Amino acid sequence: MLKEYHYDNLIRWPQGQRAAVFFTFDFQGGEDVKPDKNGFLNYEMWSQGEYGPHHAIYRLLRILKEEGVKATFMTCGAIAERYPEAVKAILEHGHVIEGHGYNHEIARYLPRNEEDVVMKRTIAMIAQRTGRRPTGWRSCTQSTNTLELLIENDFTWNSNCFHEEVPFLYESKGKVMVELPRQPFGDGTLFGHRHGEYGNPFHGLETWKAYFDEKWAESASQPAYIPFTLHPYIIGRPGRTLALRGIIQHMKKAGNIWFPTGIDLANWCLNDLFKAERQEIQRASA
Repeated sequence: MLKEYHYDNLIRWPQGQRAAVFFTFDFQGGEDVKPDKNGFLNYEMWSQGEYGPHHAIYRLLRILKEEGVKATFMTCGAIAERYPEAVKAILEHGHVIEGHGYNHEIARYLPRNEEDVVMKRTIAMIAQRTGRRPTGWRSCTQSTNTLELLIENDFTWNSNCFHEEVPFLYESKGKVMVELPRQPFGDGTLFGHRHGEYGNPFHGLETWKAYFDEKWAESASQPAYIPFTLHPYIIGRPGRTLALRGIIQHMKKAGNIWFPTGIDLANWCLNDLFKAERQEIQRASA
């Protein structure tokens, strides 16, 4: 039986930072563009997605390096398979690669055994390309089986939920996993998913600033957790990156911010923040 443990009043960050800003990039290509009911593929839509691993990823890596920010790239197994050079570049820039399905499968449509196969294939391919098995995961629309499968497959953290504001724990059969919640302030909402005719980068930046500023104000009384969900093929287009660089610079001006990767956050929660609670869970399940 899956249980949740919430310790909102215990949230604090390693050096007393007022906020932890968590950047994730869902690194996919055209995997989510499937043939229609007649078997035809929308090439234009597919090609827009493929811009991510061809060009956008390298522009984003340059910007992140210039701004001194580390990020987590939730990577499809098929992307790791097809674009080993991009995977190598991410690692060389000091970022972390985690799992995002194999072909961007819609997890809620998969039988349990098929979802398990997707996880195992993704683990194997990312481990082959990086020398490290992924410890974090984000599904394309999580299923009712996802959480237990992730725990069974020894994942340390998941990032799918939108209903909480700070990290919390899942536990099943004595094993614990961290959930790193999301907020619906990603690039897809700013730019109408792929389509460039929607979303002015400067308007998008103002939206992100408003999001950050309110969370920052609240952090005066309780440390804040501020996640951003981005996609290379969306935010990595020329012009749109102005919003990314702009929000990073805006947040850095506030000061006293931690920019952790997903595994940094999960390890902090498990080994420092929630250590006593984790030990109690394990004792109770023994």
